[in-house]
Amino acid sequence: MGTRNDSVVDYGAEEAANALPGKHCVYSSLRTSLRRYGVNMAESELFMLCGSMCAEYSGDLKRFGPEKYPEQLQEMAASGGPVIQVEPWVAGVSDETDLLRVLTSGYGTMLHTSSTALTYHDVYVKNYPRGHVIELCGLDLQERTAQVNDSFLLDSSGHAMTYVGSARLDDLMQGIIEYAWLVEQPAPLSPSELHAACAYHIRQYVTGHEAIWRGVPSSNESENVATGKQIKRGDEGYRAFVGDFRLLADMEDQEFRTYCHEIYYNLRLGSALHLTDYTADYCLLHQATLGPQTQHVIELAQALHADWHKLNLHIYKTGLQLRKHRMPEITERALHLIERQRHMLEELMILAEQAAE
Repeated sequence: MGTRNDSVVDYGAEEAANALPGKHCVYSSLRTSLRRYGVNMAESELFMLCGSMCAEYSGDLKRFGPEKYPEQLQEMAASGGPVIQVEPWVAGVSDETDLLRVLTSGYGTMLHTSSTALTYHDVYVKNYPRGHVIELCGLDLQERTAQVNDSFLLDSSGHAMTYVGSARLDDLMQGIIEYAWLVEQPAPLSPSELHAACAYHIRQYVTGHEAIWRGVPSSNESENVATGKQIKRGDEGYRAFVGDFRLLADMEDQEFRTYCHEIYYNLRLGSALHLTDYTADYCLLHQATLGPQTQHVIELAQALHADWHKLNLHIYKTGLQLRKHRMPEITERALHLIERQRHMLEELMILAEQAAE
């Protein structure tokens, strides 16, 4: 890393190896940052370490998925993974010197931003604003530019690409929600350590309880009480989410269409489709240590992924066609998939517990 005046540039950002496309922005950006420290971890391993299979639901059909970004990173550290510091971006208080400070402390900084601030590609500018995680690799405060690495740029056709290049710093700063960086040299985890964390988080999924790993709570329970929200997690969260599909029957047409689209988005990114995809990836990666029964879990995960994909497309088309009468059938099919999903994870949990011993 070189410095000059008020600029910091990470020349390693130009390496092709650091621009691999990912399946999800959170885990692909983590993967890229860890590679800079010589630690190679798959997205599926990071997904398991973060306990991200435990999707949360608090009664809003537009919001269903893993814990918030800081909580996922805290869960990963508490599970024995890399320790990452997260700072909220406070308008009028935080500025580019904060980013400059953390850039000089390591090889890269992860930014959780609103997609509307990512003006380097039309797909972000033209579509509905979403949270997105990228890596900040360099800053030039004189030219007001940033060097970024976006390993999950999902185009309008659903094809994942990468972007490694410049972004307008002033645009970027309008959308930053949090920034995060590794505070110490990360150490690779052994398969048994990974399997222990995986099994623990699956048990959390099955029971729906808040995770307590080595004495570290996964979320701020007092905050949940203060806001009056009842958050259901894991299997309970999935069932509550799908159970509320009944609310769509009384919606006006445009509202019905909007909610079907949001349900489709939430199942596609972060919850069911990623859960099944990453489960298959994790098992394929660790067949040697999980044992011969792993092949059965892989087959369960792959079949479940295909069936969630079909149902999700059906939900999307139902919204477009305004066919509200389909919702009871969709609900029944989804509940059946949730039951299969629980069974799949329970089988993996047994294998992971045995492999962790």
